[in-house]
Amino acid sequence: MASTPDGTHKSSTARQPAKGSAAKDWAAVIGASALLAVGGGAAGYALADVPDASEFAVSTQEHAAQLMISDPQDILSAEDEQRMERDAERLPHPDTVQTIHYLFLAEGRENVNDSAENFLRDHYPEQIGNDKFADGVLILGADMQSRNNFVFAGEDVADQLKIRKGQRLSEVLEEMKPGLRDDNLPAAAFAGANLAMDADAVQQWGADDAEGDRIGLAIAGGGIPSGAALIGGSIAATRRDKRRKKINQARADHALLASEYTGLSQRLDELDVRANSVSSAFANAEMRQQWSEVRDRFLRLHDATQSNSVATDQQAYESADNLRDAAQTFEDASHAEDNINRLFAVEQGDGAARRNLLTDIREDIVRARTEVKDNELKQGLAQLQERVDWLDQNPDSPEFLDTFVRVLGDYRVLLDAVKRREFSDVKEHNELHTPRLTDPGYVYSGYIPYVAMASWHSSNVEAEQAAQSSSSSSGVNTSFSSGFSGAGGSSSF
Repeated sequence: MASTPDGTHKSSTARQPAKGSAAKDWAAVIGASALLAVGGGAAGYALADVPDASEFAVSTQEHAAQLMISDPQDILSAEDEQRMERDAERLPHPDTVQTIHYLFLAEGRENVNDSAENFLRDHYPEQIGNDKFADGVLILGADMQSRNNFVFAGEDVADQLKIRKGQRLSEVLEEMKPGLRDDNLPAAAFAGANLAMDADAVQQWGADDAEGDRIGLAIAGGGIPSGAALIGGSIAATRRDKRRKKINQARADHALLASEYTGLSQRLDELDVRANSVSSAFANAEMRQQWSEVRDRFLRLHDATQSNSVATDQQAYESADNLRDAAQTFEDASHAEDNINRLFAVEQGDGAARRNLLTDIREDIVRARTEVKDNELKQGLAQLQERVDWLDQNPDSPEFLDTFVRVLGDYRVLLDAVKRREFSDVKEHNELHTPRLTDPGYVYSGYIPYVAMASWHSSNVEAEQAAQSSSSSSGVNTSFSSGFSGAGGSSSF
């Protein structure tokens, strides 16, 4: 690949066409079916020409476009550039694209569009005119300091590949972002260029867009009543579905209470004794309060099935909320029963119960050791695991309970450190739930297993990525301070 003084490299490579995206005709079928059933809208729909994807076919060429890579701040490694050149061999060949220009900057300018415009005017004036980019040019890149990526195109390229705001521009920008966020610039460049020049994707976009216009014409042709009837029918169908699900759930809850309530109520006195006899090493005031609360809720269920009939659909629908609350109380009490019995067995010296509880905690510690990155935390977790192993080998030790409770206390401290050091990299979009006596697998007041904490962190990461994606995809910037009006635009990543 030849090099130029500004850090740009050029090459010309032969490439194979990329696979296109799958056709998305299901939406058109559903839309057509609905509209054909709506009065005057059916006539409008029938009169509009059926869009044929072949009408939007992209002409291709045999020879590959010239590849240029500009890296004035030396962001890319030699290996990065070599990989970009190799990857370019797999790009499609739309016949309007004569030059593919990858441009990576580190200027941090507020509007990255201005940075790209200024660079091209200074170094490649043949690729940019007074008002538009030169025909035949497709430009992709990013400013890694301002964290903005961009896609620009000559008018003929933009017209053929639909690289404009409101068309496919935002899709191409989004396709680049996973690679950019991971600092995998070759992957980002290839992903963007491949989607931008994907003939099948362009063709399908044209067909889908025409189908959308056709459906709009049908609704307009049918007048406001036709459109309202379509929307009203959809709302009615949704309401019927929700009603049926609610009725079915009410009957399931009624059946659960009718078959299981009596058995648990007969065990309640024994459970109450056990809950209040578990030693203070396991049970503090908070746990006993949680038991009292769920016990009292359960005692109020004695006539839940009699006062909430499900004999008819209407009765089931009207009783659904009450029955769901009652069933949830029963489920909470059942979980509390399991937890109290397990803790009681552990305290009474049941070797199997002790080992089962230790196994759950040991597995949680092992996972934490595997996933945390902080060496100090890893060391603390390793030492804690040794203490758990000793307990597992000595379940009959008279010091078992006191030692076990100290181990749990120390694990809580370590997990608090894990939360601060490992899981504070994103905003807390979701609340971290502290297990209660009414939750499955409850062990000790205030104890949150690592697996639950890791799942909570993953949900925060996903929420943060979704927020960033939503923000960036809705914020495509097509403006230039100079008044330049070339096709394309940019967004943040």
